Amino acid sequence: MTTETSCQQGRVSMQSSLQAVVLWGKKAPQHSVTAIMITDDQQTVVTGSHEGQLCLWTLSPELKISAKGLLFGHLAPVKCLARARDFSKQPYVVSAAENGEMCIWDVTSGQCVEKSTLPYRHTAVCYYHCSSRMTGEGWLLCCGEYQDVLIIDAKTLAVVHTFTSSQSPDWVSCMSIVHSMRIQEDSLLAVSVAGELKVWDLSSSINSIQEKQDVFEKESKWLDALDCRTIRFCMYTERLLLVVFSKCWKVYDYCDFSLLWTEASGRGQFFAGGEVLSAHRVIIWTEDGHGSIYQLLNSGVSKSMHPADGRTLKETVYPHLLCSTSVQEDKSYPYVMGYMNERKDPFYKVLFSGEMSGRITLWHIPDVPVSEFDGSPREIPITTSWTLQDSFDQHHMLSQNTTSCFSGFQDEMETVVITSSEYVPTLDKLICGCEDGTIFIIQALNAAKVGLLEGSSSLKDSHSHKILKGHHHCVTSLLYPHGVSSKLDQSWMVSGDQDSCVILWDIFTEEILHKFFLEAGPVTSLLVSPENYRLRSDQAIGCVCSHHAVVLLHLGERRSLLSARKHLFPVRRIRWHPLENVLIVGCADDSAYIWEIETELVLQFLLLGQVFPLVESNWKSGMQDVLISVSLGDKRRAQKEKGWPVSWTVVNLVVIRDMPYGL
Repeated sequence: MTTETSCQQGRVSMQSSLQAVVLWGKKAPQHSVTAIMITDDQQTVVTGSHEGQLCLWTLSPELKISAKGLLFGHLAPVKCLARARDFSKQPYVVSAAENGEMCIWDVTSGQCVEKSTLPYRHTAVCYYHCSSRMTGEGWLLCCGEYQDVLIIDAKTLAVVHTFTSSQSPDWVSCMSIVHSMRIQEDSLLAVSVAGELKVWDLSSSINSIQEKQDVFEKESKWLDALDCRTIRFCMYTERLLLVVFSKCWKVYDYCDFSLLWTEASGRGQFFAGGEVLSAHRVIIWTEDGHGSIYQLLNSGVSKSMHPADGRTLKETVYPHLLCSTSVQEDKSYPYVMGYMNERKDPFYKVLFSGEMSGRITLWHIPDVPVSEFDGSPREIPITTSWTLQDSFDQHHMLSQNTTSCFSGFQDEMETVVITSSEYVPTLDKLICGCEDGTIFIIQALNAAKVGLLEGSSSLKDSHSHKILKGHHHCVTSLLYPHGVSSKLDQSWMVSGDQDSCVILWDIFTEEILHKFFLEAGPVTSLLVSPENYRLRSDQAIGCVCSHHAVVLLHLGERRSLLSARKHLFPVRRIRWHPLENVLIVGCADDSAYIWEIETELVLQFLLLGQVFPLVESNWKSGMQDVLISVSLGDKRRAQKEKGWPVSWTVVNLVVIRDMPYGL
């Protein structure tokens, strides 16, 4: 199993890419599945996780799966996955994270070929390309926590245009592209969070989109239900439309959107999605991982059509349960599921799911699902179930524990669990923090040899190692400051633990230089201030703590510079301003706090939108933004003159001036 690291900014060329080799222990890394898909060639399963990484799984013709690679490129949980090209030409998929990051991956090589961060949080992405009317690589149609549907270039990840609502603009819960062979036109169906179905012409709007003209929906209809999970068009009949909500699923006539059937969920049950298997046959799955296959039978005259309407009476449908899938007892909620209908040999139909535990499960759906002879639903057994840990256990003989490098400490290090690590390439050192508070330092190259080469036990006595003891709780973070800033002392190493203690070490003498007691919760990360930071000395580090706090420490003077504790939500990132002595703190709710470091005063403002990436990109590009305090009248006048949305609330009347994108 391999690991790939993506580019941090922009596109990675083959000439500048780095191949990373990661040595794992016997325990697989956490991979809580939040998104799952199977590629068009039916050879790879792709999963996105709450931890931010993607995993590639090999899918054999016999429907056996095994993990083959982890892709690291996101700093936040992955929300959705989709294909990003015609897969027969380029095996690309796109992933979107909840912080606005989007990455395009080559699933064959594991390379990140494009990355972008936009102030949008996507929940679903659909790839669209019309070869007869479009040039380029196609579009990514995106919906999420913003109004209507975004159109993003599938090659550059730049926003191209927007499908706009002429009335009742709202967030979109789910969407689907309809390819109609009967009328030779493509349409986009979307359901808003309020339950309104909207239809946009897609293929006939390509020229208008390229010319930046407004494209409005051609029709809409209220569906009388909320929390839409899936909308699917029946390509076999071009008549039925399946819409799945959390508490019911409905079947509509696509010609006029008349309701044909409503099936409510059972008590305590919530639907999560569905798919059309064939003409008059659908599969519906729930949040707890159960799948059910229904045959849609004619039931006579539709109750939604009355003779008084002056319209023709219609026949409706009702569902008959044919089959249901079996589920393992050790369930972990929630499941994310999908369905694949192979159009290549061996023509499998597969229902697949991913769990927060990291387990991937496949069910082989029969070509013609039937019930038992007595009419009861037939159970479809699990075909394959696999986890990352299963792959590690399968190849456990190929890797040894890093702590096996220690000679003379086998008994002491036998049960040690490594909780943090730091690699120092200039010293060829691997620093590992452990669950019991111990820190050990070993030669990185020799540790790699022990882990990779069989019969390498002779190496254990030949290389030096150090054990540092100063923490009494689990070591949660490590930092070698000189590796980030050459102005910092080469002998310094910093560690933080679960008890909010930060220790400054001399890495060469193994001496504790100072202990900082932050009283701000477990230290989750340690960061070095940039070299152009304007404090008197370039010896400041930032400590992000789990109790919504950030503490700045001056290593040279052995003192605290700033203790920022007023954040209402967990801290996700911090940035120093290159010219001003201020610190900007971004939180999980998309709010940002600006702290003046020398006075320890907070200049606080709440941003109702994901604009922190724009602040960061501006600062990195050298923009000399100025923070100014203004009166309420100045604030309103600035909003009017600059065009800032009034919905952005400025709590302490602080404005960032001269920033593009209208912050």
